[in-house]
Amino acid sequence: VFPVKDLLHTLLPIRGLQRGFSYDSLIKNLVLPFRIISSLLKIRTLFKDFKPELVIGTGGYASALPLLMATMQKTSIPIILQEQNSFPGITTRWFANKASLICIAFKINDKNLKHKIVLTGNPIRNNIVLGEKSLALKEHNLDERKKTVFVFGGSQGSAFLNKSMEKIINRFNGISVQILWQTGDNEYNNYKKYMSDSIKVTPFINDMASAYALSDLVVCRSGALTLSEVAACGKPSILIPFAAAAGN
Repeated sequence: VFPVKDLLHTLLPIRGLQRGFSYDSLIKNLVLPFRIISSLLKIRTLFKDFKPELVIGTGGYASALPLLMATMQKTSIPIILQEQNSFPGITTRWFANKASLICIAFKINDKNLKHKIVLTGNPIRNNIVLGEKSLALKEHNLDERKKTVFVFGGSQGSAFLNKSMEKIINRFNGISVQILWQTGDNEYNNYKKYMSDSIKVTPFINDMASAYALSDLVVCRSGALTLSEVAACGKPSILIPFAAAAGN
């Protein structure tokens, strides 16, 4: 998303701890300490150049190291935590006592989060509800007379969702339903062959406001911010949780 929006950003080589017991997960976990060291060096350089006065962590492994670096400075940098889920993640629980403020999306009953809590809800873009349906349908060459199903698995796509769509894609032939299907960049080449007048396959959608506006039904993963956007747009939805999500 950042490269598309041309925002100043720094990408870290960090990855999350693999919880499975496969050969692939073992190799990734063995490499993890080197990724952590590399990420910390990158963050230290960023802090030196950028000189942040506040660090905001939104949960997940990617925000843990910047938060740690902020608390390790000679003059500690204030941190704010934004917890997007109803069950606080490890990063939020680790840094709760050091945070100046904890912004929560849902009421949480957790012994680790007793103080400095503000119920803010999840932040979403103001313009997410401002898409125009007729313009969006024209943009994607879709028929105004048909019902439209918007299928997406987040910005990176979902292998499970893509495979599931492939199994049922022929059922949409000859009926008054059309599909806008975001596959993710990595899987687009596997599914672009299904492109037709009523099935639009795309690797990535930058204008999500328009995608929501044209949809009569949304089929998607159930990440916290996705749920917040779908709810704000008032769209009927079929939600497919990620079975391996931490704290599920």
